[in-house]
Amino acid sequence: MPPARAPSSRPLLVVTLLLVAALWYLSGSPPASRAAPLKDAATAERKRAAVPSQPALVNQAAHKAAPPPLDDDRSALSDRRSTVLTQRIVAVGDIHGDLPALTSILRRAGLVDLKGQWTGGDTILVQTGDIVDRGPDTIALYRFFQSLRPQAEKAGGALVSLLGNHDIMQTLGDWRYVTKEDIASFGGERNRREAFSTGWIGAEFRANYSITARVPYLVSSLPHDLAAPVLPSTPRGSSDRRFLGDPSYPASASPPNPFLHAAASFVHGGITPEYLDSLHSSHPINDMNRIGRELLFSLLDVPGGVPLSLPRSAPPEQREFWSERGPMWNRDWAIEDEDEICERVERVCEALKVRRLVMGHTPQFEGILSRCDGKVLLIDTGISRAYGGAHSSLSLTYTLTPASSLPLADALALSLVSLSDPDPEATLRGEGELARTWVETEVVEALYTRGRESETLGKWERVVVVPE
Repeated sequence: MPPARAPSSRPLLVVTLLLVAALWYLSGSPPASRAAPLKDAATAERKRAAVPSQPALVNQAAHKAAPPPLDDDRSALSDRRSTVLTQRIVAVGDIHGDLPALTSILRRAGLVDLKGQWTGGDTILVQTGDIVDRGPDTIALYRFFQSLRPQAEKAGGALVSLLGNHDIMQTLGDWRYVTKEDIASFGGERNRREAFSTGWIGAEFRANYSITARVPYLVSSLPHDLAAPVLPSTPRGSSDRRFLGDPSYPASASPPNPFLHAAASFVHGGITPEYLDSLHSSHPINDMNRIGRELLFSLLDVPGGVPLSLPRSAPPEQREFWSERGPMWNRDWAIEDEDEICERVERVCEALKVRRLVMGHTPQFEGILSRCDGKVLLIDTGISRAYGGAHSSLSLTYTLTPASSLPLADALALSLVSLSDPDPEATLRGEGELARTWVETEVVEALYTRGRESETLGKWERVVVVPE
């Protein structure tokens, strides 16, 4: 019989270690051997908090001393400092009867899924006209937009539909560019004429299509205490009505309103200062839409349209509107020398209270063209298979960031604070003018399909101080 062995201490040691581990797990306290790395991590976290990279870290630093609950004014200030406003606008030019090209472009822009359902959230989509002619998908395209409009509105976005010269030509009976396949899809010429006059497309034109739009960058409001002095009163209603008028800003004498021109203008052809002068109007956007819609309605009320020309009864303002000088046919911004147009472009931007003029009508087959330092954006790239041009959309992203939520390095780069300040971080997070200071960023991109990379056409950044 082998000699008896002393009992091993290993099982007891294992049990002890397991109990210690269990107690550590339940208590949430690390064992001594783990404390050093976590201490290092905490030190690193404190260092990161000293130069915050996002609003959340600013809030952490602000609550170190466990302050009492904020009163209403201080709560509003805290909310304001964590508010970053972003608005995206996407524009598509002439489609000319090609639904597959359109849906491919909208998918690339992140606005629809493979089933053609809206996925763009609060993005504003502007289509600048010429849906019809040169292609077979007229019915499908108008139905597609008819379906997409309420989806965009439900998600907080908008679809803004503008008329092009080819859309209005259908109501005039000018079918020079209509394909046989298009006519066949309606079941013949008679059905097509009816659809574009007293039928469903004519009804869509009346309800949801206009001539020009001014889309503000600040569709979402600033916090109320900042919004009152600067934001325009934006009309409410469906997306086809909200952006079709001139802005009505509150009075702001001194300093000047920093958001006065924070918007983009959209039209099919082009708006020139000479045409605006002919209107003799203090509300040019309202008047262009009024004149165009009055002309449209007069044509829709005549079954079959008036072949190739305006009615003899058309007043002078409608004739000027429909001329090569008017907003449906003008090509000045596309074909004139850039050195000769930029001063005229500035005059239009001032009259319309916008920063950029966006238009289609004149094809740029190689891609979207920016002129006059991004003030003119030509977005007709011949996307229809009839042309074979670049499949493109224009994306404009506007961001407004409170200065107090910026990383300190960014605030220094923008000269909002100085290293000579005894405590630049405290200055940045303090009250006074910096509490009313925002950083405004505009990024304009051309988005392409078919494997072509997107192109940044321009990026603009400036510091905005909101008046008291």
